[in-house]
Amino acid sequence: MCELSREDAPVRWYKDGLEVEESEALVLERDGSRCRLVLPAAQPEDGGEFVCDAGDDSAFFTVTVTAPPERIVHPAARSLDLHFGAPGRVELRCEVAPAGSQVRWYKDGLEVEASDALQLGAEGPIRTLTLPHAQPEDAGEYVCETRDEAITFNVILAESPVQFLAPETAPSPLCVAPGERVVLSCELSRAGAPVIWSHNGKPVQEGEGLELHAEGPRRVLCIQAAGPAHAGLYTCQSGAAPGAPSLSFTIQVAEPPVRVVAPEAAQTRVRSTPGRDLELVVHLSGPGGPVRWYKDGERLASQGRVQLEQAGARQVLRVQGARSGDAGEYLCDAPQDSRIFLVSVEELLPVKLVSELTPLTVHEGDDATFRCEVSPPDADVTWLRNGVVVTPGPQVEMAQNGSSRILTLRGCQLGDAGTMTVRAGSTATSARLHVRETELLFLRRLQDVRAEEGQDVCLEVETGRVGAVGAVRWVRGGQPLPHDSRLSMAQDGHIHRLFIHGVVLADQGTYGCESHHDRTLARVSVRPRQLRVLRPLEDVTISEGGSATFQLELSQEGVTGEWARGGVRLHPGPKCHIHSEGQSHRLVLSGLGLADSGCVSFTADSLRCAARLVVREVPVTIVRGPQDLEVTEGDTATFECELSQALADVTWEKDGRLLTPSPRLRLQALGTRRLLQLRRCGPSDAGTYSCAVGTARAGPVRLTVHDRTVAVLSELRSVSAREGDGATFECTVSEAETMGRWELGGRPLRPGARVRIRQEGKKHILVLSELRPEDAGDVRFQAGPAQSLALLEVEALPLQMCRRPPREKTILVGRRAVLEVTVSRSGGHVCWLREGAELCPGDKYEMRSHGPTHSLVIRDVRPEDQGTYCCQAGQDSAHTRLLVEGE
Repeated sequence: MCELSREDAPVRWYKDGLEVEESEALVLERDGSRCRLVLPAAQPEDGGEFVCDAGDDSAFFTVTVTAPPERIVHPAARSLDLHFGAPGRVELRCEVAPAGSQVRWYKDGLEVEASDALQLGAEGPIRTLTLPHAQPEDAGEYVCETRDEAITFNVILAESPVQFLAPETAPSPLCVAPGERVVLSCELSRAGAPVIWSHNGKPVQEGEGLELHAEGPRRVLCIQAAGPAHAGLYTCQSGAAPGAPSLSFTIQVAEPPVRVVAPEAAQTRVRSTPGRDLELVVHLSGPGGPVRWYKDGERLASQGRVQLEQAGARQVLRVQGARSGDAGEYLCDAPQDSRIFLVSVEELLPVKLVSELTPLTVHEGDDATFRCEVSPPDADVTWLRNGVVVTPGPQVEMAQNGSSRILTLRGCQLGDAGTMTVRAGSTATSARLHVRETELLFLRRLQDVRAEEGQDVCLEVETGRVGAVGAVRWVRGGQPLPHDSRLSMAQDGHIHRLFIHGVVLADQGTYGCESHHDRTLARVSVRPRQLRVLRPLEDVTISEGGSATFQLELSQEGVTGEWARGGVRLHPGPKCHIHSEGQSHRLVLSGLGLADSGCVSFTADSLRCAARLVVREVPVTIVRGPQDLEVTEGDTATFECELSQALADVTWEKDGRLLTPSPRLRLQALGTRRLLQLRRCGPSDAGTYSCAVGTARAGPVRLTVHDRTVAVLSELRSVSAREGDGATFECTVSEAETMGRWELGGRPLRPGARVRIRQEGKKHILVLSELRPEDAGDVRFQAGPAQSLALLEVEALPLQMCRRPPREKTILVGRRAVLEVTVSRSGGHVCWLREGAELCPGDKYEMRSHGPTHSLVIRDVRPEDQGTYCCQAGQDSAHTRLLVEGE
């Protein structure tokens, strides 16, 4: 409600900068000089900043609608310890009231976000957090928090031991051949479990043909090429702990068979002459293989003229002074392979030519092939060209097919013509090779060309082969081309070009390209140069009242044209200036208004060029700028400026930095007025402020924030409470808008599961729940220079056993024994004894503590470790009888 100084003064109501309209949810009332805005059924979203504007003055109201408290009704306990197996499914559930309450989930103090691995659910009043596949690292403290309450779930995840899922039975020995690829694989019950591979008791190192892979729960050892060194026992063990599950594989590598590698053919013919030594050689795949020699089925021994020799993998049979009786079938027999030699002993036949060479005539670029027959078939021959011996090369190929001898010359050229001769023993034969020149024909002929005066022209042909320089000539009208610097010719392989630079009308005519065997013609047409725009008109945008200049450049001088705007021809006058100089034409328009916007064009003969003229309205200005302000800390400061137009965006700056809206900073627009409102001003808000719209700026103006004097009206009172109870501290100060700070034992306090901080006007309240002995200490409240101090005393409850170890526990010799108890609170001290004697940490015993859980670890259990163990916690104790089996 606001009261005016005049009853008939008009008022307008605004909410968050927008004028409001009356409805069922918002009622506007007026009683004389009193004006009311009523919200019959206010909701939290109805809150905001309301303004009652009476033209010359305004009243501001900040409305906050508080929602009902949000509580957690189930489970009743505010801290739960939950145990789950890993990996496995974990679901945390609670019930809230009212059903639409929003909750936030935290893990170890950090807010969580929904994902495939962590799912957040809401169905009616039920709120859930689900881990579909929880892992050991997901253990920790989970907190579900509403606006007013919170519940803590302590999730403990115990990891199951790793097992081998596949193969289900022990693998049978694997026998492989040398060089064969071997893959050993197994599958674990947990994908991330580490394994150790060993070979004959020694750890396997990756490299030198061994590869180790992990594919999810599958573990693979791969041997790329098995060898004798890879044979033996391979073991895959899950972890390095003694007695960890393991799986063994046995690999056997067979010895490679001995084969004959040379000669490759199963039968080989060998010819020898009487009196010469006969030598048969066999190469095996490896040394040391037993070999036997046979002749016509009878085994041979090293004696007389027959000698058997072995040098590693090389086996030799030598017969000295071969005779006709030595001819026959020889067999070299290895354990897995054999070779046969068919030996003949006879006198050499005389070498002679059986057939003559035939003269050849080929075209340039074709192949030429000469053939002849010799006797005997294995006789050597010599080829000559023009009396010079010919040797094989890229263009010369020599071949033998039985008694035939073949010489092939590839891609013959004119210089290859001549006499070809072949010699065999004392005989020879010759023939003439003729090479004919290939016709130089045009594959791509000349094409007619049309060009504009002054352009460059290129005439181009493609020949069937690369011709020599001067093989083609260019003509015009049947006559050789005249000497002219504008004419040039070029050849690039098969391509021949003629260039005419800067053609003129006199260059028109018929041009031709000729060779000795072909001719092609084309027509070159030249048209007069046309008028073109070299630099076109450009669009111009100016402000109202300014002047605009349009300019273009043509390809020719002395051209007369017409200027027009909006289709109406322009004439020189006070506001229109037309000028031309050489190839340039310019139009200057001055004193322009908004109605002058439109199309400006220039026309000359058939040429037309146009551009756009845009005249903009005069920019917005600041009619009245903001003023300097002085406020008290915690009050609201409002800067105001007035613009020349209502529809314009204003930006505000502080100390040169752009300001953006926030819960404390509001930007409002009321007609042509623009407001910057700073709520709950503090010392950091002091400085210089300015506003800008377009190119116009106002300011800077200064905001001064004076300190507010704060005093403590009601001091804190000391509190004594028992462990697990709650404690409430209240302090009242002299100012309602003052921010306070709470400390416990010198540490700043922040809202959380056990700490609630709120403010009710001038009263500041701190609520501590589920107190612990370590919470005892000084409680301090400070608001500006004022502060109040009180003492919190927490009486500790006696330490008790919540979970005891079994009365009797049996352990195998050599294993590790773990005894575990849970006490009533974290931080409590326990004492472990054996047969009444206190135990101390060392190589044998290890004492562990995690929150309220305490453990005794006995390493490498021996028969002498058997006995009664006791854990003492305060006045409470628990006993366990340890039994040791096996040895």
